Amino acid sequence: MNRKGFTLIELMIVVAIIAIIAAIAIPSLLRSRMAANQTAAAAACKAFAEAEEIYRRTDYDADGVLEYAQTLKGANSLLEKTANAGDLALVDKTFGLAEGEAGTAVPKAGYVFTVLTAQGASATGGSRNYLVSGNMTLGYGLSAVPGAYDGTGRDTFVISNNGTIFQKDNGGSTHETQFNPTSTWAAAE
Repeated sequence: MNRKGFTLIELMIVVAIIAIIAAIAIPSLLRSRMAANQTAAAAACKAFAEAEEIYRRTDYDADGVLEYAQTLKGANSLLEKTANAGDLALVDKTFGLAEGEAGTAVPKAGYVFTVLTAQGASATGGSRNYLVSGNMTLGYGLSAVPGAYDGTGRDTFVISNNGTIFQKDNGGSTHETQFNPTSTWAAAE
């Protein structure tokens, strides 16, 4: 008897083999994606620091004070002098839109960002506010947290005007409110 096609058993074996391969490959793919997102978040922190230094060299808001930008997007930000104009572009638009809390911001490579306006006691120079008379002249900071903890990343990143990026697995907590890398933070590589 000459049969054509596969038996049910043969098809079930093929499906089982594909399921085993997928069970092995998918977690590895997800870990690779999280690692790529974390690398992109650290690179965004470095890009932010460079943009802040450029911003400080020019009095973009014409108030006679050389200062750092207090936001990524909006009026007098790293993205624009006039809100929604995108006319400055010291950071790219996707980075600017990633400012805010998870759920309200559009993540950039799985991360959301917050500009920090103060530093804590563990930071170099001790606790201080970067704002003086409404102008951020004494430094800057940035916090980057995963938009979906354990989905897009695990580590939180912070950077300040000293240029060192610190990272820590915060277990999915919200943004840092100030730059304050305690001994539990590690310098990013």
